[in-house]
Amino acid sequence: MTERPGLADATADDEGDLGPKHTAFAAHFRDPIYDDEGDDFAPFGNDEGWDLVVLTARRADELDGSTTLAQIDPEWFGDEAEVAAGLDEDDADMINVVIGAGFTLLRLTGQIDDFGRALVLRALDARDRVYGPQPQTERMRADLLSFG
Repeated sequence: MTERPGLADATADDEGDLGPKHTAFAAHFRDPIYDDEGDDFAPFGNDEGWDLVVLTARRADELDGSTTLAQIDPEWFGDEAEVAAGLDEDDADMINVVIGAGFTLLRLTGQIDDFGRALVLRALDARDRVYGPQPQTERMRADLLSFG
């Protein structure tokens, strides 16, 4: 794997489209779901998650260790109360956006802030309410809880 300019400690993803993997992400989030482009329950397998990671990877050189979900996608995360309400109402699009953005942030920067982590965990809980428990959701929750 090669260094990607402008992204400290990141490696280029052999798949290309999903963007670089920060070394901290690559070391901890090792399950195949983190590279799965076709599983709707994987972070990047649904339309929202795919769009977020692909578009954000194109500007990966603008991201650093202090990047937040709001910086990943200001349109979706500009109003924290609206995001929380969408999760409380089990809004499937909001659930996928929060999960996709959180794992995009982790993949590209190797970190997530406390607020972002809490939102992603709430989104995973909301996904369980909407679709029932899924092995992918359990894997993401366990990996996120044990990260950092």
